[in-house]
Amino acid sequence: MTPLAASYRAALSTAAMDSLLRRRRPQSLPGRTVVVHDHVIGEDLVASYAGLFPGAGPLDPADLPSVLVHIAGFPAAMDLMARSDFPLPLLGMVHLENHVRHHRPVPAGVPLEVAASATSLAPHPAGTTVDMVVTVHGPDGDGPGDGPVLLWEGTSTYLGRGVRLAGAPQPDRPLREEFQVPGLTARWHLPASTGRDYAAVSGDYNPIHLNRFAARALGQKGMIAHGMYLAGRMLAGREPAGAGHAWSISFATPVLLPGSVSLGVTHPAPGTTEVTAWNGRNRRPHFTGRIQLGTAGYRDS
Repeated sequence: MTPLAASYRAALSTAAMDSLLRRRRPQSLPGRTVVVHDHVIGEDLVASYAGLFPGAGPLDPADLPSVLVHIAGFPAAMDLMARSDFPLPLLGMVHLENHVRHHRPVPAGVPLEVAASATSLAPHPAGTTVDMVVTVHGPDGDGPGDGPVLLWEGTSTYLGRGVRLAGAPQPDRPLREEFQVPGLTARWHLPASTGRDYAAVSGDYNPIHLNRFAARALGQKGMIAHGMYLAGRMLAGREPAGAGHAWSISFATPVLLPGSVSLGVTHPAPGTTEVTAWNGRNRRPHFTGRIQLGTAGYRDS
């Protein structure tokens, strides 16, 4: 697995060459998949992840949390996005949403196959979006001729702000519905160290999460929380054991650090949990999420 630090260095080098040579980015996605064989999620990663969300209970090494699986597979996607033939610049990319199907338990200490590919390059009112698809397969099944078993699959959607596809008409901005503040269930208080704590576990040392001056230089109002930290905290204590579930999260506005997040949790149907997070001061939404038993229809949320 390519370390995230190496991918960030490659992205910086590519951005510098793009600027120096006035190089235009490719207009299509690379037609390849990054595949990592025999990737093992180690006990050290499991232990450090468990410390991110106090009160969520002990982790079962035979049934790892879904966001921990995302962390383990994320470097494969970053390897693809950091290369010079990727159409969107990695630095400054905006994380829009995730859709995950967690089919079966993902264990620690077992060789896994991780694959990452890019799909659905599409115009967006603010630029261009891309879907990064990561799959995790476990050892061969028990039946004769069974190949690796699909355990987990996730799609992360990113926005390259200001990037335009040649010849593709830009869609109009959709009308924004008025945000209805739900009933308050809980409130998170996130210290300034939240980004550094998540980075120490995930290896994702993107400066927008670590330093307010760097974050402002990259277009943010200040240091912001990692989207996947918010997803992990949303799932902590709510994710069904034994897998066989799906979840999604869509981000609206960043969570500034330090800061607090107001949370409303509802159960609109058996086996379904919906989570809404917002800024308690200005009443603007941060994200909406959904957790459901079963893995069908995960893109319908």
